[in-house]
Amino acid sequence: MTLVLGLDIGSTTTKAALVAVSDEVSVMRIARRPTPPDADALVATAAEVLGVCAAAASGPIAAIGIAAMAESGAALDAEGKPLTPLLRWDRTVDRSHLEALLAQHPELPATTGIPATTKPAAVALVALRAEQPAVFGAMRHWAGVADIVAHALTGERATDHTLAARTMLADFGGEAWNSEIVESLTAHKTLLPELRAPGEPVGTTSAASERFGLTPGIHVYVAGHDHAVGAWATGVREPGDTGHSLGTAEAVVRVTDAVDIARAVDSGFSVSRTVDGTASTVLGGSPACGAMLTWWNAEHPEDRMLPRLGALGTDAWESGSALVMPYPSGRQCPMPDPDARVRLLGDTQDAADRARSLLQSLVAHSRWMRETADVLAGSPTRALAVLGSLTERIPTWAPLIAAAGVATSVCTDEEPVAAGAALLAAVRAGEAPRDAPTLAYTKVAPLRAAGFEDTYRRFLAAVTAEGES
Repeated sequence: MTLVLGLDIGSTTTKAALVAVSDEVSVMRIARRPTPPDADALVATAAEVLGVCAAAASGPIAAIGIAAMAESGAALDAEGKPLTPLLRWDRTVDRSHLEALLAQHPELPATTGIPATTKPAAVALVALRAEQPAVFGAMRHWAGVADIVAHALTGERATDHTLAARTMLADFGGEAWNSEIVESLTAHKTLLPELRAPGEPVGTTSAASERFGLTPGIHVYVAGHDHAVGAWATGVREPGDTGHSLGTAEAVVRVTDAVDIARAVDSGFSVSRTVDGTASTVLGGSPACGAMLTWWNAEHPEDRMLPRLGALGTDAWESGSALVMPYPSGRQCPMPDPDARVRLLGDTQDAADRARSLLQSLVAHSRWMRETADVLAGSPTRALAVLGSLTERIPTWAPLIAAAGVATSVCTDEEPVAAGAALLAAVRAGEAPRDAPTLAYTKVAPLRAAGFEDTYRRFLAAVTAEGES
């Protein structure tokens, strides 16, 4: 049995997992803390949760894997001290900075595989240069959130291909930094971390890792983009497999062996590589998943939406009376629209009816993402793995997804991204085979959802009509 640690730096919560790997994967300990807003506090939080898990280990730790939200990082000075708070993927950025970047590099989405949004680090750097020139002038390093923690553990500045790809500063797949783009933004050649190939460690823990409760000499890996890591850990590894991650944000990760990159990014999807580098991925994201529920609770606290959704039964499904356009902060894909906002189409009878209307609309949007990703990949999904804490908190969610007719499973292990980062670290350290076992899962019985196909068709008609108006 091999003991490994995984860290998941998420939009809302930072999680650590102690995992035992043998012929199967066992999650032994979980620790969670809110994700803080700045780099120094992030390192302290990572030290706390990793320390809790390390203290529960019955033997030596063989390796550490770090997964993280993408498009989130900080500007650092020459000594590595943060000059900015964490500039996250969900921050508000003036679109003029994106337009300025694309005016200089119009081919950027197609060459990087990343849609034209305000999220990537490339846009953050353009905004920083325009809005805070003194900070920009003092900056000597840009580090993603995973890279910040990896550096604190090892003293090395490095990242992996899946996170590099999301910066819009790397060539397709994140295999190398694009020197033309980087040099057009800054003259500092050491601005970006070194790129590690799949399977290559950032380094080993240094003496400074004692604050994490760890000993020196443990291999540390940047496992990669959180959604991609979670998908891989739940068995989404071959062309035709799709992962569906439900968190603060939502992602559909489709593995494929061929995709038209320009067509995909025009539709709002990103194209990259799997965490092991063996195949391509088409990733559709939505900021409106758990964040949509948070928005609803803030706007309509009397509905008590989360507990109401959690109490829905799975014996049968009664369609809601209305449709909800679930976009509190724009739609990323399909049909990208930064100005899309929440709209309730139709009348509802009561709070229970609104809960069903909201859930069916969230599921309809994610199905639209998956079916569009299938079109881009050139074949239908053969197996769908659903993961994320919302599947446990809202038991009808995964069965309603399965009602679309695709063979569906749901991950039953806690914190699958943190556990997946640990499992991937075990594989990369040679402590588990490349065809490592997956996290625990169970097959999902489709919800008996009479009328859901009609609801889905009405949702597509409504959202398409809004997009054309």
